[in-house]
Order: sequence, then structure tokens, then C-alpha cells
Amino acid sequence: MNAKYLLGLLLTAGAAFGLGWVVKPVNEPAITDGGGLSAGGGSLVPGPVRSAEQVAADRAIEAAAATEEPFITKYLKNGVLTAKTMERAMEELLNESDPIKMNQMMAELLGRMTKETAPVAMAAIQKLGSRDPSQFYLTSLFANSWGRLDGEKALEFTKGQSGRMSGMSTASALSGWALESPKEAMAWLDGEEDSTQKMFYTAGLINGLVKSDPESATEYLEKVPGDNRMRGRYVEIIANEQMKKGITEATSWAEGLKDEGLKGDAFEDLANRYSQEDPAKAAAWIEDRADEPWAKDAITEVADEWAEKDPAAAVEWAQGLTGEAQNDAMSAALEEWTESDPAQASEYLAEMEASPVKDSAIVGFTERLSREDPESAVTWATTIGDEAVRNDALTDAARSWYRQDQEAAAAWLETSALNEDARAKVLEPASERGDFLRRFGGGDR
Repeated sequence: MNAKYLLGLLLTAGAAFGLGWVVKPVNEPAITDGGGLSAGGGSLVPGPVRSAEQVAADRAIEAAAATEEPFITKYLKNGVLTAKTMERAMEELLNESDPIKMNQMMAELLGRMTKETAPVAMAAIQKLGSRDPSQFYLTSLFANSWGRLDGEKALEFTKGQSGRMSGMSTASALSGWALESPKEAMAWLDGEEDSTQKMFYTAGLINGLVKSDPESATEYLEKVPGDNRMRGRYVEIIANEQMKKGITEATSWAEGLKDEGLKGDAFEDLANRYSQEDPAKAAAWIEDRADEPWAKDAITEVADEWAEKDPAAAVEWAQGLTGEAQNDAMSAALEEWTESDPAQASEYLAEMEASPVKDSAIVGFTERLSREDPESAVTWATTIGDEAVRNDALTDAARSWYRQDQEAAAAWLETSALNEDARAKVLEPASERGDFLRRFGGGDR
């Protein structure tokens, strides 16, 4: 499972647990009895025992909060924020330690920000320093808002910042500008020299364009050079927005893309989103296109997401496919199954008859298994029938083994049937993967 989805799940679960102690069915009394168990709901979870005085105090706090004036009120002069009062308001905002209050205050300030006060707000945020975790978040939001108000001035400011903050804030400001004045924003970006930063800026532009003018966003995407490694990220931005309209409209958009590479990326992104909602429907949707060369990654995506929820069903579906689609789906499904239940996955593999499909399934199995038990992964890889597929799987598994236990892996390598090139790959050092494009989602997909 993608880390961001796991984090969202944990946060949701935590919130639900917390609400369980606060929100009660309407037929429950507000105050629990002395025994500590809820009197009306049949719950076995002990409810907090509150006195009548505590209940009255809580209600008084709620009433006060309902009538409390917005914090921004004290900084308004004739209904507007001046540069001076914005400076003071930002000081209070940045000193607030309660994240909920801070977000409420920020929303009030963003709603009242003008061309004149935006530079003051951004300058205040810069004083936080790059080590403050809130600087990145605040800079992104305020830069985007400033871009909507005065794109040219906002970009002049953000490009003058240092380090990665400059690239992020410029992309955010450009996104805001594209939302309000798409033609001007596109003209500005077209005037920039090609660079890694420009690739990142383009993501910001498309993010704004797709909300204000989806057709222009797609047209701009199709003009992006094929060697731009961020193209996959640009497609994802538009695909996510298209999915809000439903799978029918999103599919129509993806099918209209002329570039085969872009179309493949688009269907992969749609498959990811659709299969998270309903993997069986997503499987039927992409199965009609399984023979298309651009559907390869979408097939893999559906198999992976479905196997996360129901590996047996995903494998059964993969078995019903044909050709390369079947191999790709089986590999993805077994890889995901191995993560959740390696014992069951291995039992299933052991019962399969030898075939190219089984070879693909073993590849997926060993790819995941090699992270935890590379020696076993090597043993499984040796059972692959196709020589070329077997050598590739052995090389990958042995490389993982060598990084975890050099002595044992080196001893196996001496007696293995791998050729010199494969042995060199096993022994080569791990590559650095922290470059700019990977950190911002523009690496290999």
C-alpha cells in the first residue's frame, strides 16, 4: 500500500477512536452512571464519568466559542488589512502552537490578503527558517494565494528565494496564477529556459490550468517534450482531476490522448484510483483494453490494488487474461500477495503447473520476498523455466542478498550459473535515489 494511503487510514482510524469517547447516540444520557459503562448504547467501552458541573462548564465553553469573534477582527482597519496590521497578524499566527487554531487563523488571513499585504505575509514566513516544519506548508499556500492576486510579482519574489523553497513556492505561485489568468501564466513559463526547475514549474502550471481550463491543460501536456521525466507527474495531476467527474468522462479524456506514452500513464493513474474504489469493476473496465500496448501498466496497477484487498480474487482474474497481460497481472498479484501472506502465496505457486504464467508469478513473488528473505528468493528464482527470465530474477534476488549478507551471497555466486555481466550487477553498489526528480514524484513510474 502506498505510504500516503496508509497514513490517511491511520489518521482516520485514530479520529474514529477519539470520537467514540465523545459522540454518543441520542438515546444515551449525557452523564454516565457511577458504574462507568454507558447506560443506553450497549457499548462495552467505558464512558468518561462527568459531573453535572463539568457538563455545564463544557457547554459554557461551546457557547463562548460560537460567539467568539474571528481573530482577524482586531487587525482590520475600516474592514481591511494594512501592511502594518498584516505584519502583526502574521506574528500572532506564527506564534500559535495549536495547529487547528493556526489553520483557522490562516484561512482568515488568506481570505483578506491583497496585492499589497501578500509580500508582508511571505516575508514573515521566510523568517521561520528552513528547519521549521511549518514553513514549507505555509509558503505553499500563501504563494498560491499571492499568485492569484498578482502572479508576476509573486513569481518575482519566489524565484528570489533560496534552495528548494524557491522551486516549490514558484510552482505554487504559478499554479495560483494559472487558475486566475491561464494565458499569462503559460506565457511566463514559455519564456523560461529549459531546466530541472522549469520541469517542476510546469507541474504547478498544469495543476492550476486543469482547474480553470482542463482542455488547455491537456493541450499543454501534449506539447511537453518526450524526454521530460516529469511527464508522468503531469499526467497524474490531470487524471486525478478528471476522476472527480467519474470514470466515464475520465476514460474519454484518456482515450483522446494522441501520444501512446501519455495514454499509458493516464490509464495507469485512472486504474490506480478506480481499483481503490472497486477493484472488480476496475478489472472489467481495463480488461476490455488488455490487448492495447498502452494498457500494460494499468493491468498491473489493477492486479496490485486488487491483490491488496483480495489476493485470491486478483490471481483468479489474472489467470483469465491472455498473453502478456496475463503475465503482468500474475506477477503484480503475487508480489502483493507475498507481502501480506508469503506462506499462502508460496503454497499457491507450488501447486501451479510449469508455464510462462507461473514464471511471471514467481518473478513477482521473488521481487517481494527478496526484501525479507533474499536467500529463499534465490532458491525460488532457480525454479523459473525460461532461462532469460530466470537469470534476471536470480540477479535481482542475489543483489538483495549480497546487500544483506555479503559473505553468504558471494559464496553462492561462486557456484552459480550466472554469467559475468550478471555477477557484476550483483556486486555493484546500491545507487543513490535521492535526486531532485524522485523526491518530487518525477522519477521512473
